[in-house]
Amino acid sequence: MGSDLQLAANEAHVWLIPLSGQEYRDPSDFSPLSEDEVQRAHRFHFERDRFRFIAARAAMRNILAQYLGTAPEELTFSYTPKGKPELAPDFPKPALEFNLSHSRDFALLALARQSRVGADIEFIDSERATRDIATRFFSPAEITTLEALPAAARVQAFFQCWTRKEAYVKALGAGLSVPLDSFDVAFGPGVPPALLRLADSSADSSNEASPWRLYDIVAPPGYAAAVAVEGLRHQLQLREWQFRRQA
Repeated sequence: MGSDLQLAANEAHVWLIPLSGQEYRDPSDFSPLSEDEVQRAHRFHFERDRFRFIAARAAMRNILAQYLGTAPEELTFSYTPKGKPELAPDFPKPALEFNLSHSRDFALLALARQSRVGADIEFIDSERATRDIATRFFSPAEITTLEALPAAARVQAFFQCWTRKEAYVKALGAGLSVPLDSFDVAFGPGVPPALLRLADSSADSSNEASPWRLYDIVAPPGYAAAVAVEGLRHQLQLREWQFRRQA
């Protein structure tokens, strides 16, 4: 891998990041994190979760640094009022939008230039895919779609719906101010991802009234993943991060 990665304006790159394995031994092997990141890592009760957070943030720093032509430790971040991380305003580089999600043994990092982007990866846990949770977070139309599916297809469909919705909300950077039940996504066996109704309108994502696209990401077995990108057409590239021990 070269020291600089190229990302065109009409592209979105999505990185799958393994967070566990024999190659992961000592957090000190990773690029230095900021004091804020270290403090956040120490808030995790279990060492396993703390280490996954450190691995994900270190990988994010390394990947972003290669696009921006700088050292990972040189990167500084700020946060929107709703908590979405972004490059600090004083960082002297072209605009690069990114979003990181992690679940158990994997993280997902999505990047685009001058287009908002959101990513979500989820471990498929059948105990979470309940009607009570769907009723709490999905829209009435989505609940109807889910309940019309054969029972054997519902768990996978639940996480299809969940990741597509989370990716969109994360791309907006609006946090809990955009309830998950305030918009509709398409999902189900063989159903392409799409926004059917936006949070503030009835716009159909098949036309230019909706400036968003949803994409399913090929995830490891037992996981579901999706990305939302602002704009009508992006070429998606899926890549996998390989851990390299720091010299």
